[in-house]
Amino acid sequence: MRKEDSFKKASLNALKTMSLLEDRHIRKTPQNYTIWYEYLSEENPAIKETVNRLIHENGRFSEEVAKQIFNEFFSHEKEGKAIRETNRLVQQSMEAVLREIRASSTGLTDYGNKLENFADTAGDMEAQAFNNMVEQIIDETREMSKKSQHLNDSLTAASEEIDRLKSRLSDIEQENLTDPLTGIPNRKHFDQQLEKARKEAIENESKLCLVMSDIDHFKKFNDTHGHVFGDQVLRLVASTLKSGVQKSALAARYGGEEFGIILPGVSISNAIQIANTLRESVSSKKLVKRNTGDDVGRITMSFGIAQFDLNEEATDLIARADSALYEAKEAGRDQVKFQMPELSRSA
Repeated sequence: MRKEDSFKKASLNALKTMSLLEDRHIRKTPQNYTIWYEYLSEENPAIKETVNRLIHENGRFSEEVAKQIFNEFFSHEKEGKAIRETNRLVQQSMEAVLREIRASSTGLTDYGNKLENFADTAGDMEAQAFNNMVEQIIDETREMSKKSQHLNDSLTAASEEIDRLKSRLSDIEQENLTDPLTGIPNRKHFDQQLEKARKEAIENESKLCLVMSDIDHFKKFNDTHGHVFGDQVLRLVASTLKSGVQKSALAARYGGEEFGIILPGVSISNAIQIANTLRESVSSKKLVKRNTGDDVGRITMSFGIAQFDLNEEATDLIARADSALYEAKEAGRDQVKFQMPELSRSA
C-alpha cells in the first residue's frame, strides 16, 4: 500500500472511530479510542471477536469491558510507559550520584595537593607560618571528613532509591503478566512460557503437554446468577487449577472462561490423569452466593489435551488442544479428550 493510501485509510478509520464513540455514547477516552480504532481497522481479528463476545455477554460496552480488553491486548503499551518512566528515574538518581562523586573528587585532589605542598615546605617554615598551616590543614581535614560523610550518605540514599526502583520494575512486570480478575498468569505470560517450554522440549527432546479447559455453560450461568457471581466462579476455578498443578507447571487464564495449563516433562498419560483430577476437583466445589447464601449447584469443566510434537509451532499445539477441547464439549462436556499428532482419543 502506498504511503498516501495508508494515510488516507488511517484518517478515515480515525473519523469512523470518533463517529462510533459519538453514536454509541461511549466516553471519548484514549483507552476506548484505541480499542475501537483497532476494531474498525480489522487488522486484529482477535480484538473484534473479543469485543463482540464481551458485549454480547454483558449486554453493552461498559468501562469494565473496556478495561478487560485493554489489559488483554494493549497492556504492553502501559508497561512500556511505566518502564520508560522508571528507567528515567534510575538515570536521574545515578546522575545525581555522579555529580556528588565528581565534586568530591575535585575536593580530594585540592586537599591532596595542599597536603603534599605542606609536606614539601614544612621544614623551611617559621614557627608562626607552620602553626597557621597546621590549623588550615586541620580545618580542611574536618571539611573533607564532612564531605566524605555527605558523599557516603548520598551513595547510601541513591543505592536505596535504585533498589526501590528495581523493585518497582519487577512489580510492573509481574502486574503485566497477571490476570487482574483471577490473580493467576494471563495470556501474555502463558504465550511466553509456552514458547519457552517448547524450545526446552526440543532442546532436551523431552515431553510436553498442553491442556486447554473451559467452564461449561458459563454464559448461561452468568445470565442466570449475574456477572459478579460469574467473576467469583472464575476466581474459584483459577485458584483450583493453580493449586492442582506442580510448581513446574503453569495454569493461566487464556481468555474469558478458558484456561490453559502448560505441563513440561509430563507424558500424555499423566496429563490425562492431572486433567481428570482437576475436573473432579472443580465439580466438587460447592457454589454459594455470598449475598444470599443460596446453593446454586456445581460448575463443570471440559478439558482438551495435546502432546507436543517436536516439529510443530506453539500455535499448532494450541490449535490441537483446542480441537480436543471442542471434542469434549461436543461429546457432552464435563470430560477430558486428548490428541496425539494425527490421532484423537478420549479418556
